[in-house]
Amino acid sequence: MSVFNIKSDFTILRNNPSLAFFDSASTSLVPDCVSDSVCEFLKEKTVSSRRGAYKFAVEGSQLVTKTRYKLAKYLDCENSQISFQKSIASSISSLCLGYDWKKRRKSKIVISQGEENSVSVSLMRIAKILGLDIDFIPLDKNGELELNTMEKIIDDKTGIVAVSHFMVGTGNENPLATIVDISHEHHALVLSDVTQSIAYTIKSPVEIGADILLFSGNIGLLGPPGLTLQWIDSELGRMIQPAVLGGSSVSNVGLGTYETALQPDKFETGVLNVPGIVGLGSALDYISSLRADGYFNHLSELRNHLQKRLDETETVNVYGTPHEHQTIFGLSLGNDDSLSCHDVALFLDESDIYVRSGLICAHPLVRSLNSQGIIQVSIHCYNSLSDIDRLMDTLILIADQLM
Repeated sequence: MSVFNIKSDFTILRNNPSLAFFDSASTSLVPDCVSDSVCEFLKEKTVSSRRGAYKFAVEGSQLVTKTRYKLAKYLDCENSQISFQKSIASSISSLCLGYDWKKRRKSKIVISQGEENSVSVSLMRIAKILGLDIDFIPLDKNGELELNTMEKIIDDKTGIVAVSHFMVGTGNENPLATIVDISHEHHALVLSDVTQSIAYTIKSPVEIGADILLFSGNIGLLGPPGLTLQWIDSELGRMIQPAVLGGSSVSNVGLGTYETALQPDKFETGVLNVPGIVGLGSALDYISSLRADGYFNHLSELRNHLQKRLDETETVNVYGTPHEHQTIFGLSLGNDDSLSCHDVALFLDESDIYVRSGLICAHPLVRSLNSQGIIQVSIHCYNSLSDIDRLMDTLILIADQLM
């Protein structure tokens, strides 16, 4: 049995010793070393990156560069391929509005039905603004992508295919490498939200071969909330001109003229979230130290124990297909939808067990599983086997009393 125990690294868990937190796929808890680094920066520096020649400004820029280097090492890529973004939606909008659809003779966007709203809605809005066609890769009854249908949908008119690596709601792993191969046969770009896999696989998602990767600096990686990261293929990064410019994304501005900066600067508009970037740098150090100290074995033990308990419990419905990297589990109680997922979440809350409930910011995906919404349980390294037993024992108690 694992003796991996890092709860003491988190003030929120020390102050709430009975808390069992299972909403890490929405917001991950932040360790003290991360919050301390953010506070130290705000107390002692509080400067913007690349805005001034004085000492603090230079040091702020150096801290940003240092975190970019750590990310490049984590992903096994070049520093210039990584840029700091405000959100997934803003990154998608700038990239896709800047993509030369006419020159490339492309007129369609293809989106997986399993995408989060921040991806799907952004792309739907872009399609409407630009007058592009849009198509969706449907899900089967298990929440898996229908590959046969996908092969018919992706064609030579397709400019961008958006498919996440791991889905929210079910935790299903999409066959991203296969999707990349099919898309590239038609010279379509693959944009993938890897937020739910970035911290849970040994191999870098860069190896899969997608053209653009987007992910949260908080979810999984344990950095401060409010920071998004973009990785882009080097050749594509040199070619594409982002639609949103300003600040350090331009190198020279005249009356009626401007020059776009080189990457990664040209993808970073406005004022960077330097406190968040500093915190992410500390989070990467923390995650790296955990990886060398049984991190993946602990996650595997948690995953296997939760799956075993779920398999043994007849009153809990489980959505999706289990896999070796799964950290997200979609659940419901009963067979007639009489027990609301929100009611279950509130009953769990009374026992200091926190889960997500509802349509999980992925409405088409969740509605295909359960029209009323689901309970999403997501695990991370600060969870324990006893947390999982408390969760399952309480779910069984709720089912026994209310069904």
